[in-house]
Amino acid sequence: MNEPKFIAKVKLTRQGQLTLPQEARNNLKIPPEAELYWYEIDGYLVLTTELDNPKDLLKKIRKKS
Repeated sequence: MNEPKFIAKVKLTRQGQLTLPQEARNNLKIPPEAELYWYEIDGYLVLTTELDNPKDLLKKIRKKS
């Protein structure tokens, strides 16, 4: 697992939209029009490119740390 790193600060628009920073899109190879999934885990928002069971996702996160 790579070291965690800060990518950018983003601003939520009045319409509830966020822009995913280009550096993150490039690093994670996220193409235009990709579907992304948000999870709330232990008070944090987690964004993934895979639809997953939240309990399984938590296990993956803890396993890698």
